[in-house]
Amino acid sequence: MDIFDTLEQRVEELVALKKALEEENATLRAEVARLSEEKKAVAERIDGLLAKLQVELEP
Repeated sequence: MDIFDTLEQRVEELVALKKALEEENATLRAEVARLSEEKKAVAERIDGLLAKLQVELEP
């Protein structure tokens, strides 16, 4: 295998790796967005429960 074949193979590997990393990045960004929404929903539920407790604990 000459140097150009080796170089071509390496470039193809790097392009494939770049595409795989872009796909993984997109998947992770979607997961972060989903978890952020879930965290927001949990925080809202906790705030609602704390508000109910506050009402019940008022003299």
